[in-house]
Amino acid sequence: MPFRNLALLLFLCFSWDSLLAQSDAPASATTPQQPASDTLTFHSTVRRVVVDVVVRDSDHRAVHGLTAKDFVVTEDGHPQNILSFDVHDFDTPSIAMPANAPKLPVNHFVNIPATPERGPLYVILYDLVNTEIADQPDARRQVMNFIKKIPSGARFAFFVHSDTLALVQGFTDDKNLLYAALDPQHPKPHVPMVFMMGKNLGYGDPVSTMNILTQITQYLEGIPGHKNLIWLAGTFPLALFPRKEDPVEYQDDIRAEINVLTRAEVAVYPINVSGVPVNPPGQLTGARVHGGAANQNVLSGGQINGASPQGGGGGGNTVGGINSLEPGAGQSLDPTGLAASMGAQGSGDSAITDYMVQKGISEATGGQAFWSTNDVTGALDEVTEVDGNYYTLTYSPTNKNDDGKRRSIRVNLDKKELKLAYRRFYYTGAYGQEKLSKAQPGSASQPSAAAEADALQPNMKHGAPMMHDLLFSAHIRPDGSTVKATRDEMAQLAAQPAYAAQKKDKLAPVDLQKYWVDYRVTDNALKAPGAKSPEFEFAAAAYDSESRMLNSSLSNAGGDSNPDAGKTGVFRARLEFSVPDTASSIRIGVRDKLTNRIGTLEVQLPLAPEAPSPSVTSAR
Repeated sequence: MPFRNLALLLFLCFSWDSLLAQSDAPASATTPQQPASDTLTFHSTVRRVVVDVVVRDSDHRAVHGLTAKDFVVTEDGHPQNILSFDVHDFDTPSIAMPANAPKLPVNHFVNIPATPERGPLYVILYDLVNTEIADQPDARRQVMNFIKKIPSGARFAFFVHSDTLALVQGFTDDKNLLYAALDPQHPKPHVPMVFMMGKNLGYGDPVSTMNILTQITQYLEGIPGHKNLIWLAGTFPLALFPRKEDPVEYQDDIRAEINVLTRAEVAVYPINVSGVPVNPPGQLTGARVHGGAANQNVLSGGQINGASPQGGGGGGNTVGGINSLEPGAGQSLDPTGLAASMGAQGSGDSAITDYMVQKGISEATGGQAFWSTNDVTGALDEVTEVDGNYYTLTYSPTNKNDDGKRRSIRVNLDKKELKLAYRRFYYTGAYGQEKLSKAQPGSASQPSAAAEADALQPNMKHGAPMMHDLLFSAHIRPDGSTVKATRDEMAQLAAQPAYAAQKKDKLAPVDLQKYWVDYRVTDNALKAPGAKSPEFEFAAAAYDSESRMLNSSLSNAGGDSNPDAGKTGVFRARLEFSVPDTASSIRIGVRDKLTNRIGTLEVQLPLAPEAPSPSVTSAR
């Protein structure tokens, strides 16, 4: 059944469900008894490395129409067999709500977007700590100008680094919400009009910056698909290349960060908001910053290895030298010039060094760097619409040795005039390369049982994008008024992240609001002849305005508890969920345990008032 027709069927089934008789009470979300199996099943695991490749022409336009045969992939110089190849076109829309769909009843929600989604996920890190006060107002103005013309369906999230790192807006394509996140007339917490404490809170500190990047990538890890992380700052104090003289712990942190970026499929796009320098280092005298032969490939005016300021890290065909990730003859893939340059941070001659760092970060992760430009809005446009087009290749490394060493990736095209951006390396063994495995339809690659069980959890984070691989609807309604939490309820809440910093025995009882969540899951497989009995995982989580989880619930329900599923094609379940009255949102999700498909959505509180419904009982 076409997606659009399935979406309409789902919508109509769930919209009119409230008109049906209540005689067939929904199943409680509890774990059914699993029948014993006498079938012996063998699982083989094939490790796959995922490489997202952006291809641009000489005018920085996206190149379409390439096939797997056009690409050649090597790892440490050894050819690799491409196992899968996918094309991602920014203008290809997702499933969306039909234009003629009737309005949903009050407090009924479906995980189908109102308008088609386009492109990968975009994350903007607005780094006020590493931006000079004088540059902050114009940077903010340009981002707000960009928001006004974001293409329909492009999904963005905003992180702000000021007094702390805060997610001020989760993933959305709603321009009004995105604009409100940075609107200086109505500033949100952690988004000051001008942040004047930057140099007292980690300015130019690579360890602090590594921690910020780690927090963001850990948030993104487990959310499917490619992500473009757009980092707006005036300086970028971060090295992604461990040096022998660095403490072992810091070297391990860098290697771990590289692999988190790899697993999360994150490409970093540093955009320097300082604008074109009035007096770039060396421009008046012709001298080069720091001097010496090490700078032969550094050009004044911001050009490094022949890359233009408007696209410092976009090329895949750079010349070997400082910060180039493509080694020349006889060179190892070890950009020691970049590592050494980190010591120049904060010095008067650090402008070129900072451009080098930007370029290194972008090339290492498959992004693009922008510096020495006054057009931040134009850079954001390019990252969104040009780099929203990409190809995904996977391969199984011929080198099976998990020794913790770096593996270098090289992707080539026959058309040498084209520029490639892709991730250049990863680490194996102890640094988590085993987690790079990605199951592909029809292949021998299988995710572990633990990975499948954890698949829903990262997609239940506050602000994560809506998932609609599995379609469902939910009716969320409050039951009665708030009541004080019992001792047992407070013991459960004490284990939640929102209360982690408080002493458990000192927590005062909070006011709780009980909600009923009625799930309706639809799938053709539910009514297919000979289909296996369905098994679902149902989740709910409540968050406060600081994105802290206040309470959560995870339950299971199977076909034995819902005998009508095979007749109607709709599986129904009910969940009771108590939420502290400080909650600002509820996120709910469903996972099909047989196929590992997931559906999620998030609802803002308070809910709209509705007529009372008959009381229903269900086991907690």
